[in-house]
Amino acid sequence: MHPTLFHIGSFQIHTYGLLLAIGFLIAIQIFVARGVKRGIAEDQLHTISLVILILAIVGGRGLFVLTHWSDYAKDWLGVFRLWEGGLMLYGGYILAIAGGIGYVRRAKLPVWRVGDAAAPAMALGIGIGRLGCYFNGCCFGLPTHLPWAVTFPPGSYASYAFPGEAIHPSQIYLALAGVFLFGLLLAMDRKPHFDGWLFWSAVAIDAVFRFGIDFTRYYDSTSYLGRLGPLSFNINQILSAFLFVSALVMLRVLSRRPAPSAAATGAEPGDSTAASALGTTQAG
Repeated sequence: MHPTLFHIGSFQIHTYGLLLAIGFLIAIQIFVARGVKRGIAEDQLHTISLVILILAIVGGRGLFVLTHWSDYAKDWLGVFRLWEGGLMLYGGYILAIAGGIGYVRRAKLPVWRVGDAAAPAMALGIGIGRLGCYFNGCCFGLPTHLPWAVTFPPGSYASYAFPGEAIHPSQIYLALAGVFLFGLLLAMDRKPHFDGWLFWSAVAIDAVFRFGIDFTRYYDSTSYLGRLGPLSFNINQILSAFLFVSALVMLRVLSRRPAPSAAATGAEPGDSTAASALGTTQAG
């Protein structure tokens, strides 16, 4: 692990923050390129990106602070020290989705077409950001004897929970899941579907990945909300289940929307190029 990449005098470059920034910048470039191809103005896409960034940070930090309130009750300034880690992905993920949809609707843009443009970018950006978790030593896994298990050094977060023990590199599992989902979504996007299909498919698949990988992760006892036989379920798995069901509902609702007529899209009958560019169903 390398929580601090390098020093410039008293100024430190933290690996966690740097990789989050890199992930977001790469995601923006992919999102803008895909959005422009779908007929969205580039300046509008950049504004959406900024809104999503702010919402993701506020939501991620807010949920972490709420679930670790005892750590911040006497240290309010600690809430703003983001470079130390402490973002719950699902807090930012859910607020970014909800707030992003609200903003795009307010801007009178095709919501689900924008969502489809964003889906692969989100997956890759999150995957890159998870590498920051690994180098920071947070979001670590449970003990295991698997050959790819890792042992974090003394002084790391994991060393306090499992001193000297080999544990799951859960951060790497999540990073690989993000990269895999990115490639899968690009492949899925080769054939036309109704607007919103790619976005909500991404939400559903990501929820399944996250639900399963979280069985390898360490959480303190306050994060568990219930049991089913020998299995305990944490707050993120409950949120994963909620997102999965929500995604299935949205996919069913959007699939039943009527496709736009040639007159509605401005395409001449039989103009497959125009129809392909504008999408095959009504934009959200």
